[in-house]
Amino acid sequence: MTFDFHTHIYPQWVAAKILPAAKRKLNVEVPGTGSPEDLCGMMQAGGIKGSVLLPLAKGRDDVSSLNDWVVSISKENRELTAFGAVHPFMENLEAELDRLAAWGTRGVKMMPLLQEVYPDDPRCGRLFEALIERKMILVSHAGRDPLDRPEIFGTPDRFARTIECYPELQMVLAHLGGLRMWEDVRRYLLSAGKNIYFDTAYVSFYMNEEEMKELILDIGPDRVLFGSDYPWEEPGRAAEIIRSLDLGEADEMAVLSKNASKLLGPKV
Repeated sequence: MTFDFHTHIYPQWVAAKILPAAKRKLNVEVPGTGSPEDLCGMMQAGGIKGSVLLPLAKGRDDVSSLNDWVVSISKENRELTAFGAVHPFMENLEAELDRLAAWGTRGVKMMPLLQEVYPDDPRCGRLFEALIERKMILVSHAGRDPLDRPEIFGTPDRFARTIECYPELQMVLAHLGGLRMWEDVRRYLLSAGKNIYFDTAYVSFYMNEEEMKELILDIGPDRVLFGSDYPWEEPGRAAEIIRSLDLGEADEMAVLSKNASKLLGPKV
């Protein structure tokens, strides 16, 4: 059984705009269309039982409408679990979290690189405290992206300071804690507490299998979640890479599904 903790879908008009632009700008392949139907088809082809949908909101004004759409998609497709979009500085933050919680939404996604937000900015404390109070999970992009941008925002050292200030916050750091910054992950995040998890989304494009295995073992397989980063990667291909690492049956199953089950409960 395999559960994908990191996927993205987009309304058709959004996908038609951003995916070709991202392909040109980032110079990466985009194997998926970003539609719910395409994701479900790739899941079935790759033997993926379920996926978490992580909506991305750049600004503060489009959060609620984006969440309406993503949640509606998850209600139509039982194999999809919607998380909510959030901007740490949005005015109606608590009300939006309450709305998501009332729908049974288990967590939210923030994107420091896109939102230009430092996770250790004191103003983010309002979000972290609200999530702790509601027992909701925070998933965050961590590290770089394919571009060499002058500012990264969500660096491993900044997340380490955040974790130190909010040890009760349950957080998943994408891309094994810091895309293209894995030495800093080792330096700052290996000692992160039991509430911190790491997903494997998109790392295979920048690490070979031996490097990926070493970092997963350094972090601890009991804190690593399989993620594909669809539509930027085929879920089945990403899962096969995890299976090729020879982690051992128990550790492999922890990464592919059991750790997700610990976080999300019986739906996994």
